[in-house]
Amino acid sequence: MKNIFIAFVFGFSSISYAQTDYSFVYDSESFLSDGIRLYEEGKYQDALKTFDKIVKDDPNFYSAQYEKAITLAVGDDKEAARAFYENAYNKGYMKENPLFYMAYGNFLSDQKDYDKAEKMFQESLKIYPNSSSLFYNLALLYLRKEERQKSVDYLEKAITINPNHAGSHYMLGLIALEDGRVTEGSMALLAYLSLVNEGKGCENAILKLNAKFSENYLDKSKLTFSKSGDNFEEIDVILRNSLPLKSAYKVNSTIDDVIIRQVQAIAEYAAEHKVEGGFFETIYVPWLADIVKKKQFEGFSYHILLGMKEHLGKKITSQNKKITAFNETYLSRDFWQVFARRTVDLFGKQEQVVVYLKNNKPYLLGKEENGKKVGKYKVLNEDGNMVGELNLVNDELDGLQKYYDAKGRLTEEKNYSKGKAEGKRTKYYENGNVEFVENYKNDLLEGISTSYYYNGGKSCEVNFVNNERDGAFTCFYENGSKKSEINYSKGKFNSNYILYDTAGNISNSYSYVMGEIDGKVYEYYDGKIVKSEIEYKTGKISSPYKVYYPNGILKEETTYQNNNPATLVSNLPNGKKSYETLYDKDGYVATNNYFNGNDILYFQETYKKGEIKTALQFESGKSKATDVPVSKGNYVMKNLEGIVLTKGSYEKGKKKGEWNYFYNTGSLSAKENFDNGKLTGLAKTYATDERLSSVLNYVNDTISGVYENYEHGGLSNVYHYKGGQLNGPNKSFYPDGSISKENFYINGQLYKSIRYWQNGNANLVSWYVNDSAIKLENYSPDGKKLNEINYTNKNEKMSTAFFGGAEIHETTLKNGAFEGKYIVKDKNGRIISDNNYVNGLRHGKQIAYGPTGAPTSERNYYSGKPNGAGKYYDIAGNLRMSDNDMFGSDTGPLARYYHNKGKFLEYNQYNGNIEGEAKYYNQKGDNILIVGYQNNELLYYIKLDKNGKLSEKTPVVGQTAKIISSYPNGKTAIEINFVKGNIDGKLVVNSQDGKPEYEANYDMNLLSGPRIEYYVNGKVYKKENFKNSSFEGLQQFFKEDGKPWVTAEYKNDELHGLCKIYTNGIVSQTQRYDSDALVEIIK
Repeated sequence: MKNIFIAFVFGFSSISYAQTDYSFVYDSESFLSDGIRLYEEGKYQDALKTFDKIVKDDPNFYSAQYEKAITLAVGDDKEAARAFYENAYNKGYMKENPLFYMAYGNFLSDQKDYDKAEKMFQESLKIYPNSSSLFYNLALLYLRKEERQKSVDYLEKAITINPNHAGSHYMLGLIALEDGRVTEGSMALLAYLSLVNEGKGCENAILKLNAKFSENYLDKSKLTFSKSGDNFEEIDVILRNSLPLKSAYKVNSTIDDVIIRQVQAIAEYAAEHKVEGGFFETIYVPWLADIVKKKQFEGFSYHILLGMKEHLGKKITSQNKKITAFNETYLSRDFWQVFARRTVDLFGKQEQVVVYLKNNKPYLLGKEENGKKVGKYKVLNEDGNMVGELNLVNDELDGLQKYYDAKGRLTEEKNYSKGKAEGKRTKYYENGNVEFVENYKNDLLEGISTSYYYNGGKSCEVNFVNNERDGAFTCFYENGSKKSEINYSKGKFNSNYILYDTAGNISNSYSYVMGEIDGKVYEYYDGKIVKSEIEYKTGKISSPYKVYYPNGILKEETTYQNNNPATLVSNLPNGKKSYETLYDKDGYVATNNYFNGNDILYFQETYKKGEIKTALQFESGKSKATDVPVSKGNYVMKNLEGIVLTKGSYEKGKKKGEWNYFYNTGSLSAKENFDNGKLTGLAKTYATDERLSSVLNYVNDTISGVYENYEHGGLSNVYHYKGGQLNGPNKSFYPDGSISKENFYINGQLYKSIRYWQNGNANLVSWYVNDSAIKLENYSPDGKKLNEINYTNKNEKMSTAFFGGAEIHETTLKNGAFEGKYIVKDKNGRIISDNNYVNGLRHGKQIAYGPTGAPTSERNYYSGKPNGAGKYYDIAGNLRMSDNDMFGSDTGPLARYYHNKGKFLEYNQYNGNIEGEAKYYNQKGDNILIVGYQNNELLYYIKLDKNGKLSEKTPVVGQTAKIISSYPNGKTAIEINFVKGNIDGKLVVNSQDGKPEYEANYDMNLLSGPRIEYYVNGKVYKKENFKNSSFEGLQQFFKEDGKPWVTAEYKNDELHGLCKIYTNGIVSQTQRYDSDALVEIIK
């Protein structure tokens, strides 16, 4: 399919689905190859559908559009094909895949729109100035336009750069004959017949050459084939007078026909002809003369007739031995060295060179001396552009070699001596920066090798001795701080191996002795707090492997015997045991023990070499466990209270078919499918509120295909996985279902990211290499490009206007990565956010400010992860919540506040799970309700008694309870309803005199409708509106006297619309936001 070029006269040799297919694997390389195969099979509609699977953010998109255009062009609807080509041209697709120009030119030429076809070919010529195929198509265009001289000129260019372009020899031969140039025409057609020996083109060429030159091709020449030389008058006279056809002329072939006689005369003449620089005498005469001089004409005479083998029958088949001998002794050995020799520009100088082929196209050209390659050589790609500049001595690379990509950018320099790498090798990124530098001695790595980041800055450095790493191997972050360090000795680790986080603290430490790990191994959260630990002695595990939660609680402990696991204990975030695994001496699972949140065993399984053998169910109040069938019917696991937790079936000791998993409330938590013990097919997870949480597909225990994530019951993300890695488009959605962000991954690495305005237009577009941003573009809501930032080699302070100047971003870059302060201000200088970065990651304190200038959040980060106390404020500036993170884990106290800074609610959480007692307060500060949790599960509550004390625990069954806690005067203090652990319905807090202080509505833990907070005088402090826990609509804040303070319009949980700030009840400033970004200050 790639060969789109038209043979002259004769032929020569965003994805959307009505129903989601979760097994669909996004693989653009496969789509391209499948589409091309379908095209070649004539299944054009299927090919089009396959090409359409490739999305626009994919680097292969432009190739897919090119292939699609070619596919449309062979169909009946030429107008549709033309419209597609025009759209591709107008949208700039052809600039991304320049072959498009040539394909469109061919299409237009076929449709007789010659002027526009010429324009497309000329566009292509700017990019492919040495493409024989392009020259050929231009020649065909001019032939159709009756501009034959231009056709001749381009055919000769094609033949000069590509001796193997059979179509050009063929067309040139036909034009020459029609112009009365029988010698020239014969030479060109003989070249064609030497290269091609089957098909109608061969038959036609043979018939043309078999016509008597004394009676045919008699038109007077009107075209110029050479500006000098090519004086063939002598042979022309001989041919025109039919002298070779006389019986006296001895034919050196058993086939005595017009073609053989005339061709033999031309060949014998060539052996005597004096070359004077004409095109035909430099291109064709030498190899025809060589055939005669090497006495190969008889074999040649049979070879050129192979195209009419069926017509000639025994005349030709009886000569098979001679044909084979000709192929072996001449065509395969001597022919190309003469046929492909021509004079061309070689690095600015006209030189006689030999053109060598790869996949039947020129790929190497340079000089030869005594049959050996010498001097400078060009390496060519399939389009004829130079991709390599070689230096050779006696067929061996010697000196500096240079390599380029298809766009002419230098990609590599490497030094050789006598065919072996010697000295420096430098590899370059496409932006021109150095990727790595290596040093060689006698074809082996020797000395320092250094790698670099795409945007600049040293990545790693290591020493080599005799092709082995030897000495320090040190890696760095973009900002120059150390990333890792180790020493090698004769290619083996031989020292402490230390890894550092971006903050400069140790993240991992190992100890090696001559390639074997020996000593303690630590993993840290911050260089101090241990994340995991284990010890080795001479490569063997000698201590338990322990993993810790950020707060120091043991998460997992594995013991080992003879380097195989012996026991594994996994704990919940609160430190209680979750499950325990015992292994046999060979490291296979022998027993699984499952525990409730109080270290009490409720289920046990035994295994033998990976297959389940027995299961025991323990229940509250029963001293003896119950056997659970594992080979027949449903396999059921329950908790101590008899609630089903797991249901499935086994086949031959391994999981088979659908398995269902449940929360302790009885609600479904997950569905999975198994085949022979491995996850296969569709899997679903559910939140505690019974809403769908995710849908994904597995192949042999590996995520493969479409992965959907849901939040609050609505689709929030769609990912594509290939072999367990993100690959292809990944989309995020606003609560209303519109797209908010789109990323594109290639084999697990981020390639492109687009953040959208809520109207669907792109806001910020970023490109990545090796997960580092290399370029950013910013657009206005109406699609206008506002600015562009290129991060390559950026080591400077920058001030950039965003959103038409509404925001000013001030930052410092170190080798393209954010380093130090990143401050965002509005056009009046008011700070919108104050951030700190280390090596491109948030680190330290971050403060965001709202429309009033008051903070909206204060957070602390460690190496990109939230760490430490956080505070969050409403847009009026009052504290609404505080929490604590430990290296990205929600661990520590969390409190929510009233406007008066008094606590509304407080509890502790471990890794996001509520643990212990959650306390609710009124605005006066009185504790009015306690709710008890263990590992995020509601166990009990304590409400006010008749004396106003919190004294008696009330157990909760199934995490469902309607709770009303009342003051001693009988008035309701708080009303809250839990369903399976989720707040559902009204949540109301009142003062002792019955006045409302706070009220909200929930739909299974999701805020829905208005949330209102009141002053003690009964007036509204704020009225917020929610939809599925997202801010939606007008949010209003009032002063204690009832006058408006701040109003803000929200959509999809973002500031979107007008935000008005009031002074004494009168608007003092209006700001316009779009998708949470300040785009205009109106007043």
